[in-house]
Amino acid sequence: MFFTGLSGAGKSTLAQALAIKLMEEGNRPVTLLDGDIVRKNVSSELGFSKEHRDLNILRIAFVASEITPDEAAHRILLKLETMGFVR
Repeated sequence: MFFTGLSGAGKSTLAQALAIKLMEEGNRPVTLLDGDIVRKNVSSELGFSKEHRDLNILRIAFVASEITPDEAAHRILLKLETMGFVR
């Protein structure tokens, strides 16, 4: 799942609650990539211009595509590219 929205809208809170619930069910691996944490550790040189926000999203999608065993994140990365995001 990929949550998007305005700052302070509750994306991280919702994602954390969902991750906990999925882990409790125990039938699938769960990895949570929080945009703020990724920005701090992977994209700290970026600001908040449209171009930098887009690049940060692309980086998150790339990281997700590298850690998932299936094709879902790879499809998201390809979709972002068709929407004008460039690797």
